[in-house]
Amino acid sequence: MVGVSWPGAKQRIAGTVEVRTRAAGDGRWSDWRTLELPDTPADLGRDGAGTGLRGATEPLWVGPSDGVEARVDGKRKLPASLRLDLVDPGVRAAPSGFGPVAYSAESASPSPSPTSVTGPRCLDGLSAPPATPASGPVPKPAIISRSQWGADESIVQCPTVYSPSVKAVVVHHEAGNNSYSCAQSAAMVRSIQAYHVKTQGWGDIGYNFVVDKCGQIFEGSKGGVGLPVKARHTLGFNPETVGVSLLGNMETAKPTKAALAAIARIAGWKLGLYGEDPNSTATLTAEFDNGRYTAGQQATVPRITSHQDLMATACPGANLHDRLTDLRALAASPTASASPASADTNRDGIDDLVAGMPTGASGGQIAVVPGNISGPAASGKKLISQSSSGVPGTGEPGDEFGAATAIGDVNGDGYADVVIGQPGEDDTSGHADRGAVTILNGPGLNSGSTYTTSGVTASGARLGSALAVADFDADGKADVFAAGTGAGGTWNTHLTGKPTQYGTLTTTGTPAYEDATSGDFNHDGYADVALNYRDTGGIGRVVWFKGGANGLTKVGVLSVKGGRSVAAGDVNGDGTDDLAIGQPYAAESGAYTGGQVATVYGTLGGGLTSTGATSVNQATSGVPGAAESGDAMGTSVAVGDYDGDGYADVLTGAPNEDITRDGVNRSNAGTALLLKGSSAGLTGTGALAVSQDTGGVPGSTESGDTLGSAVALADLSGYGRTDLVLGAAGEDAGDGVFLYVPANSSGLGLSSTTYNGKTLLGTIAGARLGGVLAP
Repeated sequence: MVGVSWPGAKQRIAGTVEVRTRAAGDGRWSDWRTLELPDTPADLGRDGAGTGLRGATEPLWVGPSDGVEARVDGKRKLPASLRLDLVDPGVRAAPSGFGPVAYSAESASPSPSPTSVTGPRCLDGLSAPPATPASGPVPKPAIISRSQWGADESIVQCPTVYSPSVKAVVVHHEAGNNSYSCAQSAAMVRSIQAYHVKTQGWGDIGYNFVVDKCGQIFEGSKGGVGLPVKARHTLGFNPETVGVSLLGNMETAKPTKAALAAIARIAGWKLGLYGEDPNSTATLTAEFDNGRYTAGQQATVPRITSHQDLMATACPGANLHDRLTDLRALAASPTASASPASADTNRDGIDDLVAGMPTGASGGQIAVVPGNISGPAASGKKLISQSSSGVPGTGEPGDEFGAATAIGDVNGDGYADVVIGQPGEDDTSGHADRGAVTILNGPGLNSGSTYTTSGVTASGARLGSALAVADFDADGKADVFAAGTGAGGTWNTHLTGKPTQYGTLTTTGTPAYEDATSGDFNHDGYADVALNYRDTGGIGRVVWFKGGANGLTKVGVLSVKGGRSVAAGDVNGDGTDDLAIGQPYAAESGAYTGGQVATVYGTLGGGLTSTGATSVNQATSGVPGAAESGDAMGTSVAVGDYDGDGYADVLTGAPNEDITRDGVNRSNAGTALLLKGSSAGLTGTGALAVSQDTGGVPGSTESGDTLGSAVALADLSGYGRTDLVLGAAGEDAGDGVFLYVPANSSGLGLSSTTYNGKTLLGTIAGARLGGVLAP
């Protein structure tokens, strides 16, 4: 991290300050980048004079670098002794048990009094915290503590002081680099602390909380996350406010959905502890003159306000300031209580990948491959079966452990847990193929629990054929929805800490081709479920289950046909999740015998309706290839924003696509199609096709590879874009493989595609790796 500073916090620079850095490793110099100058002086300390404090630009995260140049174009005389400040965040080992620290009320002094602190750098406030409720209407979100992100407590210069209460939350942005991986976020927070203390002369990091684009929440100023710690974030208005800063420059980038949700959660929780409504207003009194308000002047602002509402500054950037109304609504809705979507089992800021392989003598296994700044890290993979230590049950042929997989934080500890379906599991009472669902707790994934069908016929229920994990009742912990293809189509909702819900889909026969997904289709703050299946008459169906305070309620069957796969995300960017349905065959897709993807759009308050539903296939303008009978486009679907434009895109597999190379036809070689979301919904414009004959992709197309047998879109490098994962279960005579294609700022990084197969991962022969993928 770099910045420029000068003596005298009250002095301002008029002009432009720029830096460029040389990357460690390849020696390339970056473009010149502008450092943001403060529009007003920094917080000047207890006497308002700023004695001993330095003026400074906002710091800029530049990543591992071994050279730097700076240039200053001053419109007026520059301050003497300008200094280039270089911050090395160091590498700090996290303590054991990395995860959120449980909140407990801290004892308050019976008679709080102003602290006695020598020196102008420290803030005035209460030396002991006032009495604070242990909980409020919004559950405490998972927060990465100071010890976990590696705060340097030895440099903290001032004692913690407190306000009497919390009246408002002030939103900031760090005005730094947007091109960071969330694996670097902890290092960035360490750098900000060092810059605030060693460069600017503050007593500690100035914000109460820091949030990154992946939705991670970091504890800021020390003193207790649940207490009214007075920090140094908004000159004149630090008392009775909480400062939350988003990493990145929101003048040039848009805040991610995950970041907005995280800010809403922390704001809803903190305001709720003090009985404040996020949609109301607060009256604050300025301590000092700050360029916009004079000492003693009152400002009436929304409870969730921004830096620029209280000072003459552009912070938190136009793109974040424009979302404040949305933030207030989120903080006041069940969304603030809901467990965030998570696929990060080891809590390093990067999604992890789960591959199910339900065949083999062991009864099936899964591979959990952690994400890394460079993509999936095969060296850190875990191969897990029912024969693994700590996993409930015993692995037996036909259990189909890994037939379905899902990820989410079921126990609410901040780590994503892995949920595995095993529809062929027999119970101990002699019920064959009753089915079961196993939940393995992150980060170790070596302990957990198993549950079976409840309230429906046990034998042949095949529970675990389809899974979805999300917070259906918005209580801060994810829940598990599981379905089975037997006994009339069973479904169970395993609500964390509450009674299990259950039911059947049909009155006769057994459904087939179940798949499930979760999204908030009516924007009410509760996660919903869409379950796809084929009924006994061969007709594809999709059932919508609506989330609510008491769990899921079966709404009914959509009029749009089901297919073989479903996935959810905000394709048209209206803030409500939409449903993508893969319809690979004529009975599902109608005239398009090569298959297609149908999109049903969610609506505010109304949910999923057939009105406005659209479909895209290989006959649609812009989609590569041709619609040919048997291609099976739609066998698999995934939804995510690969290019960061705010519209979720759809990745779909066509595993039976024939590909001709060198005059030879490779039947069922398979391909994957990436379809773009837009304000008008899913479109063929700009669609891309990826196969093993695409330049940069390792391997080559062969008959029976079935590339696209499963697909996933997940942020496996932490850069805020969803990367592509393409499964080819038929590769190498059924050993299987998955290909990782990174998404970068200019599109797909095809030349950086990696090949993950039996040799690299250590999976068994004939495992058909790449047939089941999550998230």
